[in-house]
Amino acid sequence: MKVKQNIIKAAWLLAVPTTCLVASCNYLDVIPPAQADFDDTMKDESATLDFLYSCYSYIAYTMPVAGSTIETSSDEIVQPRMWNDYPQNMAWGTISAANCSGGGDAEIWTTSYNQLGQVHRFEQLLGQLHPTGVTEEEKDEYRAEAEFCDAYYHFRVLAAYGPCPIIKEVVDPNIASNQIPGRSHFDYCVDYIVGLLDGAAKRLPETRPQEELGRATSVIAKCLKAKVLLYAASPLWNGSFFKSGWQNTNWETEGYGKELVSTQYDPKKWDRALTACQEALTAAQKAGYELFDIDAADKKAERDELGLPFVPGKESDTPANIQFKKRVRMFQYLSTCHEGDGNKELIWAMRPNSDPTWARLPIRILKKSDGTWASGGWTGFSPTLYAVQHFYTENGKLPENDDMFPAQSKWYDRFYAGTESPELVKDGLDKEDVKNDIINLNGGREARFYAWIVFDGDQYMQQISNGKPLWMNFKNSNTNGYNSDNARNIAGTGYISRKFINPVIKFKPDGSYSWGYAPRLPLIRMAELYLNLAECYAALGKTQEALDNLNKIRERAGIPDLTTADITDKMSLTDWVRNERYVELYEEGQRYYDLRRWCIAPQMLKAGTRYGLNMSTINPSFEDFNKPTLVDQPFKWTSRQYLLPIWDKELYRSPQLIQAPGY
Repeated sequence: MKVKQNIIKAAWLLAVPTTCLVASCNYLDVIPPAQADFDDTMKDESATLDFLYSCYSYIAYTMPVAGSTIETSSDEIVQPRMWNDYPQNMAWGTISAANCSGGGDAEIWTTSYNQLGQVHRFEQLLGQLHPTGVTEEEKDEYRAEAEFCDAYYHFRVLAAYGPCPIIKEVVDPNIASNQIPGRSHFDYCVDYIVGLLDGAAKRLPETRPQEELGRATSVIAKCLKAKVLLYAASPLWNGSFFKSGWQNTNWETEGYGKELVSTQYDPKKWDRALTACQEALTAAQKAGYELFDIDAADKKAERDELGLPFVPGKESDTPANIQFKKRVRMFQYLSTCHEGDGNKELIWAMRPNSDPTWARLPIRILKKSDGTWASGGWTGFSPTLYAVQHFYTENGKLPENDDMFPAQSKWYDRFYAGTESPELVKDGLDKEDVKNDIINLNGGREARFYAWIVFDGDQYMQQISNGKPLWMNFKNSNTNGYNSDNARNIAGTGYISRKFINPVIKFKPDGSYSWGYAPRLPLIRMAELYLNLAECYAALGKTQEALDNLNKIRERAGIPDLTTADITDKMSLTDWVRNERYVELYEEGQRYYDLRRWCIAPQMLKAGTRYGLNMSTINPSFEDFNKPTLVDQPFKWTSRQYLLPIWDKELYRSPQLIQAPGY
């Protein structure tokens, strides 16, 4: 019987052979010294697979989604000021070569290069040893998986740090410091990564059975290649790099000399990216991947015995309202359902090292049997007003551009006209009547808004409080409003993110809680493939093709298709492409890199751009709370924030390396 193991479980538990782990904190330690018992790592098929899975294991640690990673420093959310953590160092412009080594999921450089050492040792030993029960065909597949991991870890470094050292094979642990590779030219790095992915795709299976999910496939390799080439075609790396004259001093790349970034725009990079994006989408469709839909979500809801969510203005059970609420529930499930639940959209997903749930839970959920509050969440991931305003209306337009939506001067008025705020609850949870305080800005919006954004007066989840709904009142300091005694865990913008929260989450009076396993979060899903393709078409001036791919995403969202008439002075084709990515890929780690590769981070991330509602007053009135308020944090942008800095100790040990500009 062939050995079958779940790569996701291996990554989650870090169940790897102890003789293979690289315990290192520096870039020079890309490979552990030889050990006498290395033969045991491949004595049979089971041991060989354990070793192979160890090559994947730290993908979960460096996932650009869910936890408090560097990617959460974009303009999607803000975190409580008192957290003062790694992503805030980037958002505040205080990150430096001295404080950039956060370790774990925060430090992409060290983790990725340590894992490259693991990958190359696996490749080396696979060629030397003869594990019992492993055929030559299986060895070739394992090598292809290792090459995929090689490509992935290099790309993680390339995207975050820019031109990076390429480590192609086992490095002698006694190598002289002046022989350690420096940064290679960005285009050279891209070609190296793409070459690995092309080779791997030819030898990997198209799909995997349930017990092997997370392992590389030909489809995943083609999708990652498309993403790499999309990044390479983007302005930052295609003629618009922010710092002229940045180059190596003690290291040269073959064919490029000391140059690190091309200074000339090359339209052929977009052609290359387009071809790769077309091939990725075709391969995914052929393999049976498709956008998650209402039918799949309804089947999951039936198994869960989950009803329809609350949506303001959709209380009556008309066919249209029921369909709308089903769509909202579908998007809630999209970010929490795995493949076994009928989610065919996930092309490559992992269970992250850190559970995304706690940072998105409110601080008060229910009172336990003994009268004390059950442990709630951190209320830490708070959507900015920019995020709130850039989800669409039901008509598929931005609120400011929709003539059928309330005028901007009325955004902060009551949605339910003629109602008034209920009396503040002091000893229990807020009741449904807090929905009286919903504002116009939060009514009449698209389904993704209601699936992923929690607002004042909203129903958080239907069953969360011992099987009953939890109603949110961010103006009540006795429940989920501002409280000076717990300022560390406050929804700083008057909103909370709900993405990645399982809709069947439940807390019980005995203090226990359940929401199943942490979700398998997407590294690549079908929606991204359509958006990548749309961006390539837009860059090449192919308007209708770009709109066709955007409309695949909009149709699933239940909003009207775009036509050429929608391309105006207010919303160019590029604006539509970028905003659709903002909404659909919200909080999936994409925005951090999008802002940088498009070279618009200086405008979007500068001081004075992140606003919320007035969430800094004890029991404010409706009027006082609903005022756009600048978030009280020292956000700023300088050009050096385009790239992460290399830890200063790495530079000291590696004289070929040069620092990113500005550090």
